[in-house]
Amino acid sequence: MKERNTDRSGRSLLAMRLRPLASVAAVAVLSLAASGCNKFEAKQRIRDGNAHFKEQQYTEALASYEEALRLDPSESRIHKFIAMANMGLYNPGSQHEKDKKAYEDAVTHFKTYLQAKPDDEKAGQYLVTTYMNAQKYDDAIGYFRDFFAKHPTDVKAVQTIAMLYAKQGNFDESIAWQKRRSEIETTNPEVFYTMGVTCWDKSYHTVGVDIAADTGLTPEKRKEILDFGTAQLQKAIQLKPDYYESMLYVNLMYREYAKMEPDPVKKQALVDTATEWQKKALEIRKIAEKKRREEQAAKNPLEAL
Repeated sequence: MKERNTDRSGRSLLAMRLRPLASVAAVAVLSLAASGCNKFEAKQRIRDGNAHFKEQQYTEALASYEEALRLDPSESRIHKFIAMANMGLYNPGSQHEKDKKAYEDAVTHFKTYLQAKPDDEKAGQYLVTTYMNAQKYDDAIGYFRDFFAKHPTDVKAVQTIAMLYAKQGNFDESIAWQKRRSEIETTNPEVFYTMGVTCWDKSYHTVGVDIAADTGLTPEKRKEILDFGTAQLQKAIQLKPDYYESMLYVNLMYREYAKMEPDPVKKQALVDTATEWQKKALEIRKIAEKKRREEQAAKNPLEAL
């Protein structure tokens, strides 16, 4: 009897010790089940949000996505969906509080998503578009400069940075980044053409120097810009002899030179040179258009009728 009682007592003690462990296991199972249910429910809320987003019902889409994130905070792609819904709600240029909030939330969630998925190029483009819509050029430039630091041969990043600086009106930085692009794409005529166009635009749209306001261009600086731009256009033509767009801008460059020339004879000579480039460009364009029509006709005989 004593041995049997001892056995029962031992088993009773073991059961008491196992009971808390069983409770913990039960809670763990319930937690896993709840987690699984939450993930399933989150996916349904994402589908609901996508349906609303497709119909441009951004407020409803945002509510569905935010509920999905509450249910499943570990799903990083929900941040992207929330950001895009806020993009849809944002009214570019508006200073209304709701638009400010939509902009800030879009940026915040895009950044959170990109920390988890840094290689999602489209998400990065959406973030930059959000910056651009709000005219936050410095933020857009900052994003691409960080990107370029990690991808030093990415041509699109360099090109975009140059374009953003141009939109800012920062000629020097724009040209500096275009030069970087020319170091990567040494045989791409478009690179040199773009630099030339940027220089012409700077000269054409900038008045003479205003010392009091510290703005404008001195004659020396304007000539320096025109010289550099013309050289880039010539480089583009060397790489692509039938580049008539570049020739048209060489024509415009000489007309800028002519504006600066006080001597009537020299001014006319510059205008005449400009006209020669213009005629040459138009002739080459005519040939190129004829060739294009012939190629289209060869692909589709009906085009030749």
